[in-house]
Amino acid sequence: MNDLDRLESRLDGMLRSVEEQRAQWQQHAHERMRENEEKSGCFNKVAVALMAAVIRPRMELVVRKFNNASLVAGDASTAYRCACTFDHTTQFPASTRLEFAVGPDDPLEHLVISYHLEILPVFISFKGMDHIAFLLNAVDEKVAAAWIDDRLADFAAAYLQLETAKAYQEDNMETDPVCGMPVNRNWAEAKMEYEGRTYYFCIEDCRRQFAAEPERYAAKRR
Repeated sequence: MNDLDRLESRLDGMLRSVEEQRAQWQQHAHERMRENEEKSGCFNKVAVALMAAVIRPRMELVVRKFNNASLVAGDASTAYRCACTFDHTTQFPASTRLEFAVGPDDPLEHLVISYHLEILPVFISFKGMDHIAFLLNAVDEKVAAAWIDDRLADFAAAYLQLETAKAYQEDNMETDPVCGMPVNRNWAEAKMEYEGRTYYFCIEDCRRQFAAEPERYAAKRR
């Protein structure tokens, strides 16, 4: 074999090595694609089941408990997301959004349930974000349900503070013109209109006393 033949043999060997590497890489790529498709199908199946059996029924229950709440309408882009919003009211004077979402981690090994709560303006401390992860092939619905129940209890504990926290209820506070006690408009047992103004009373007895002598008690509030 002359020098040219030896060079050609060396180059051919190098080219074959690269071609073998390319073929192996392509084979691995096809295998990874099949694995990802299988994992994606598994995720879709489990996520849909979690949404239907665990997450959405609990969010619907929350909405039924608060007359200012409504579920956010979903579409194809929100198939793995369930959210509800709470309107700003005198009872709950904040704009609020509660959401659960289900998604895969980057290597498609785990299913992640995430929790997000937003209350604006923020005058109280609360857990705004949390998550729990399961191996994709070992999602435990009972554990997931218990975790979601705990987060919804966290939400309720925070949201109900809006009724009593001074920073939120300051604009709702009145003074009972009869007994002089501070009274929240939302909690007043009775109220009465007099000369174009609404008066709030801690109990019905105070309202009756006011009604008997409105000029006397109204004069104190002028």
